[in-house]
Amino acid sequence: MNQTYSVVISLLITVFVYFYFFGTDNLKSLQFSNFYQNSETQVLAENLNNNVNSLLESKLSSEQLYLLATDLSSKRFYDQSSKVYKEFMDRYPNLIDSDIYARYAESMYLKNTKEFDEIILKNIENSLFLDPSNYKALTLKGLFFYNDENYQESLKHWAIALDNVESDEEKKSLIIVMNAAIKALEE
Repeated sequence: MNQTYSVVISLLITVFVYFYFFGTDNLKSLQFSNFYQNSETQVLAENLNNNVNSLLESKLSSEQLYLLATDLSSKRFYDQSSKVYKEFMDRYPNLIDSDIYARYAESMYLKNTKEFDEIILKNIENSLFLDPSNYKALTLKGLFFYNDENYQESLKHWAIALDNVESDEEKKSLIIVMNAAIKALEE
């Protein structure tokens, strides 16, 4: 009985010390870390909505939300990515920059099966207001004009984006769509 009592007291002291020094923030980090350890499994894909909702309820930091949103977008989970970007924007309005607006607009556009709506257009405009050379926002704005058959405007936006794009792959993609717009103008 004495030994059991000692174990229980030791366990309680350990828990107290843990929460005293590390608090609940460490639990959030562990939950976030666990999400990424399991992110490549089939279980994640099957329960993605529940997993993301659970993470959002844990009040992640701005850095964790940004990482989660970009990671989900890179894995083509656009619905969840846009939800996380929206949460970032709601929780941290002072940290919203041109990149956040553009990435949110992009994830919404891809979620909407490449259809523009007012929310997407507003975020593109917000992005370009803060940084007129944001290549993601410029690319999306060019796509909007291209879909509207305003090829001159699409080329104008894509030309600026081409000067600011970060990778060769993105440059190639822009050149391809620019060539399509030029061909459409010639017809």
